[in-house]
Amino acid sequence: MFKKILVPLDRSALAEQAIGQAALIARGANAAIELVAVHSPYPLDPQWDDAEWNAQHKYVEAVERDLQSGSSVPVTHVVMRGSAATCICDRALDADLIVMTSHGRTGFSRAWLGSVADSIVRHSSVPVLMLRAEKTSKQRAAARRGFKHILVPIDSSDLAGEALGPAINLAKALGADLTLFRVVGPIPLIAGYNVAIPLAYQPMVVDQEATEQLLTEVRAELGALADRLHATHGLNVASDAIVDEHSAGAIVDFVRSHDIDCIAMTTHGRGASRLLLGSVADKVLRGSGVAVLLRRPVGVVEEYLKSEDVVEQLPVLAGSK
Repeated sequence: MFKKILVPLDRSALAEQAIGQAALIARGANAAIELVAVHSPYPLDPQWDDAEWNAQHKYVEAVERDLQSGSSVPVTHVVMRGSAATCICDRALDADLIVMTSHGRTGFSRAWLGSVADSIVRHSSVPVLMLRAEKTSKQRAAARRGFKHILVPIDSSDLAGEALGPAINLAKALGADLTLFRVVGPIPLIAGYNVAIPLAYQPMVVDQEATEQLLTEVRAELGALADRLHATHGLNVASDAIVDEHSAGAIVDFVRSHDIDCIAMTTHGRGASRLLLGSVADKVLRGSGVAVLLRRPVGVVEEYLKSEDVVEQLPVLAGSK
C-alpha cells in the first residue's frame, strides 16, 4: 500500500489539479503527502534569485496549509534547488507514488506531455500517476471524485505484470474495480512466399483456428488471475482479451467503450541510456484521454543506474518539515 505520495508543484493551477486526486488516494491508503517545489536559480541576478526563492517557500507553505485544513491527511513540504525533474526523482526515492498533471508552466514538448513530466516518467524509480490537465469546471469536478475503473493491460512479458502491484494499491485506496486486459496478435498461416511482392508488403493470412485457440487460452489465464486477485485482495476484478494487430489502438478503443477512467501499465523502456517510453505506452499516453499510472520496470531502472552518472539526492536547502 502507498505510504508516501509526492506531488510536484510549479506555482501553476494545472499542477495544483493533482492535489485533489492525491488527497483522495492518501486518505484511502492512510498515506502522507509531500509537496515538492523546485527552485531553479537565476545566476546573473542574485537579487531576483532570492526573491523567487522566498516566493517559492511562501507559495508551497500556503498550499500545505490549505490542504491540511481541508483534509485529515498528513502533509509536509520541501523546496529544492536545481533541475526540476532531477530533484523530483531524487526526492521520490523514499516515496511510493508520484501524482502530477501532464504539464504545468513548462508548456508542451510531446503532444500533451510537458517536458518536466516527460523526464520524470522516463527516469522515476517509483510509479507515476499522470493526470490529464482538466480545462473545464465539469472536468475538474469529475477528476476530484476518484477513479472507479482501472484497466491493466497485460502481455506475455514479465515486465507488463509489474504494473499490477501499483494498480492493486490504487484500486484498494479508491475502492475502484480492476479489469485485466490483453491484446492477442493474430497468428499468421504459413504460406508460400511470392517473389513478385516485396517482403514488407507480403499479405498476412491469419490462421483462424490457431488464433482462436490462443485467445481461449489467454482468456482462461486472465480469468484465473482475476479470481486469485479477488480472493487475495477482495477487489472486483474482471478480465478480457481480444485479437488485434495494433495493441495501443485496441487498448484505447477498449477504454472508450468500457467507461475506464485510469490505465495502469509499464513503460517498457527500450534500453538504459535514454529510457525511452515503449511504443505502446507512448501511444496510450497520447490517445487514451484518461489518467495513466506508469511503472518503469525494475530491470530497466537497474540498467540505467549502472550505465549513467546518476545525480546524488540533492540536499534540501530549506522548507522541509
